[in-house]
Amino acid sequence: MNRSVPVKGLLYIALGLGIMAAPLIDPLWRARIINKLFIESGFPLLMVLVAIIVVIAFAVKKKFAAAIVTIVLAILFLIGFGMWRGYEQSVHYLSTVTVSDQSMPTLKERAPFTVAERQATSNLGNINGSVGPTDYLANSNHYTTLVNRPGPGNPGYAAVISQQIDLTGAATGTPCTFSESAGKRMDGWFGNSLTREIASKDSMLIAETQDAWGYCDGDKPKVVIPVTKLSNWLAPVNVPAGVAIYDGSTGNLEIRSEVKTGDLPGPAIGISQAERVNDSLSVYKGDFWSSLFGQSGMTDQVKDSNDPNRDNHTNFSLAYAKDSGKEGSVYVSPFTSRASSRSIDHVTILETGHVKAGENATASLIQLSAARQSNAATADKIKADFSDLQGWATGWTVQEIVPVSDGEWAASIGLNQNVKYRVLIKTDGSSCLTDATGNKIRCTGDAPNNNGGGSGTSNTGTGSTAVPSDLGTLNNDQLAQLQDQVTKEVLKRLNEAKK
Repeated sequence: MNRSVPVKGLLYIALGLGIMAAPLIDPLWRARIINKLFIESGFPLLMVLVAIIVVIAFAVKKKFAAAIVTIVLAILFLIGFGMWRGYEQSVHYLSTVTVSDQSMPTLKERAPFTVAERQATSNLGNINGSVGPTDYLANSNHYTTLVNRPGPGNPGYAAVISQQIDLTGAATGTPCTFSESAGKRMDGWFGNSLTREIASKDSMLIAETQDAWGYCDGDKPKVVIPVTKLSNWLAPVNVPAGVAIYDGSTGNLEIRSEVKTGDLPGPAIGISQAERVNDSLSVYKGDFWSSLFGQSGMTDQVKDSNDPNRDNHTNFSLAYAKDSGKEGSVYVSPFTSRASSRSIDHVTILETGHVKAGENATASLIQLSAARQSNAATADKIKADFSDLQGWATGWTVQEIVPVSDGEWAASIGLNQNVKYRVLIKTDGSSCLTDATGNKIRCTGDAPNNNGGGSGTSNTGTGSTAVPSDLGTLNNDQLAQLQDQVTKEVLKRLNEAKK
């Protein structure tokens, strides 16, 4: 009888340990326990455990005052440690940023992100699914959208919609569909989880849903997920660890520890990693205390409710222009010094085409030769400079203002799903209206009826029509518009003559 007691106790202990260890069998839970519990929360939990033991020891000895003091000190320590850890993490990410004395390189323009995002639904066709995240693949000049397959447990992706969008006009999209054997996606449940599949390859890998993007490799859909690993136990930071590539035709998953520029049509560095780098600039040119009270550093946050970039304000995926002397794609983020008002005076450029496991992404902080007024003020000025555009009355807006060189920014004018004009903006506030082919229609300071090209063609949509040498070249609407202008001018002169 006496021997059965310890045996039964050991069985209970074994059962308890088995229940506690059960999550380690599942790859995703194992990865979460390793990364979240042991690495991210390991040191704070250790300190909490030590504090609990000390408090219990004082309580057993009935030293309640000492126990209370221990609790208070433990709380203060954890608060201070959390603040120190956040600062040290920012310092690490900031160390990956190089302050450049070079001018900002020239970048290629792109159609507004919001247009592609809203056009994706129109290009679904007969695909049964819901539109997911949209991404711009700068290397191939395509917008792509992942389409989620409907059903319980989030059963994979249905398709990738690839859109080619000119700088003006609407989008044209073509889909490539996933096979039934490829039934996993990033937010899938249980066997449908692509995140779990990645964790089964390496428990240390961290894959975030927002970093995933898709593309069509011919007619084969593929999903690319930049992955990271945690480093440093006291102040854990994410370090790039390569990419995971999911084949939508076969369901196979490949982990690449290195990707070279041009190997993929889109970014090999995740948007989440770029956001960490951007956030680290809050401690730029400052110490712990100055950054804590907002007395130093920079911010990429939107400060105006009417900012055209409020829905997508940073980390613009763009490609180097041919005359820049560089190749590949980058994330570009405008920054405002905290000491300044709302003017934009810096940009960060983070290389996204290349990644190697264990190496941080390279980013450059570039000061603009002249600060540019805020996006909200720039949008208001565009509306004022080209107030005669007839589309303003029908809902046209200024969309997505992005940097394309040190002294020039590009914006779009049009509706949510159809861009009508492009505007090139100089840092001095002057701007030029261009058409779909990039030809200038007119610049600020030009008369409204000046099409900018001197060819005598009509300036459709600007509210006035240039007079060609042959009136037969005008269509009926343009001729009627010209007649209306002539009538108004005649009446105006007659009234002046009467005075």
